[in-house]
Amino acid sequence: MKIINTQDFIQIRLESNISSLDIEFLVEFYGPIVGMDAIGLYVGLKQQDALLEGNFLDLATWLTYLQTTPQAFHQARIHLEAVGLLRTYQQTQQFTFSLYAPKNPQGFMDDPILKGLLSQLAGTTYLQRLSTKYVLPSIDPKAKEVSVSFGEVFHPDLNHPAFMNQSNPQYKGKTLAEIRQPFDAIRFAEQLKAQFSIDMKKLNADDMTQIIAIATLTGLDELAAADIVGTNLDMNHRLLMDKVMQAARQEKRLPFVRQRQQQKIQLQETSSQTIAINQMEMLTPMAFLSMKQQGAEVSPADFSLLLRLQTQYALPNPVINALMHHVLTTQNNVLSSRYVEKLAGSLTRENLQHAVDTMDYFYRINQPRTAKVYPGKKEEVTPTVETNQSPLPKDNEQVDDQELDTLESNMKGLK
Repeated sequence: MKIINTQDFIQIRLESNISSLDIEFLVEFYGPIVGMDAIGLYVGLKQQDALLEGNFLDLATWLTYLQTTPQAFHQARIHLEAVGLLRTYQQTQQFTFSLYAPKNPQGFMDDPILKGLLSQLAGTTYLQRLSTKYVLPSIDPKAKEVSVSFGEVFHPDLNHPAFMNQSNPQYKGKTLAEIRQPFDAIRFAEQLKAQFSIDMKKLNADDMTQIIAIATLTGLDELAAADIVGTNLDMNHRLLMDKVMQAARQEKRLPFVRQRQQQKIQLQETSSQTIAINQMEMLTPMAFLSMKQQGAEVSPADFSLLLRLQTQYALPNPVINALMHHVLTTQNNVLSSRYVEKLAGSLTRENLQHAVDTMDYFYRINQPRTAKVYPGKKEEVTPTVETNQSPLPKDNEQVDDQELDTLESNMKGLK
């Protein structure tokens, strides 16, 4: 997936004739799947094609015409590409958007992926209404066709030069773009063989069709699918389909779980904790902090803090989000930069990559430590120096910059 900057130039290309009926089908069949922002982008691209006349225009100007933001444009674009309505081509800083026609009602209803997705998102009642609207009345089987044939009316001389096959350029017609399936059966077979020493040929053909459909619908890659299949086979190499579906749903909600370290926190599929961790994984630190502030704009000081966490500490976005969540939760919603950066140094040394691992780390360091007692050895008492300094703050106490500065000054005085 390529991010297009506002300084890049775009060109629009219609690969198909797109009629008003196509727009009607688009809204009714694709709208509940891709959302109205994507529908608006599709219509905007179609209309702007006539104005641009094949010329390039910088994206910033084009977004101004449509009164939309780069973020909304990006989300709408990837939804259109996913369902086969848009293809994007890049050449240096120039991007070409190729627009394809939506499927007609018959083609859409014959597509199990699109039809199933529409039923899942909009409900069976909505799907039934569309089916009733576009159902084709059947012809009475007793009726006999009496239409004439082509040969009965026209008698062309096929040896005439006009009928000789010639190389013709492509012309606009009703052009559809197929939905690209990322699932590679060959790579899946290799992963299954490498991990579990299972030959894919031993799997039932119906089971194999089912796992590919599940992978397509849930977005599983070949590694995840092989892991699920290899751990959910019976003695006869038949899939335990209930367990496969449960594992696929869990994988969809926590797509990073296979790559993370051994977890201490037990996650339930529908828990609020799982939802929160997924938000940490998916959102940018700016968006996550804004969400924690009920949509309020991130202050310049907090923005600088986030920038330091990314550049100086090289923390991944999910780790930064988990760090902010931990500090805001334990410090009464105070985001102390000194305290955050103190924890950030520890997270960098731990080399964490995911939010759930970061939450595990905070869970682990907050557990009470038990002293080790060795048999036959007296406990050594370390002499302590009594001072008036306050101890380091615990995670359930509020910390601010002034307290940390005072602590640091007092500690220097002990040297």
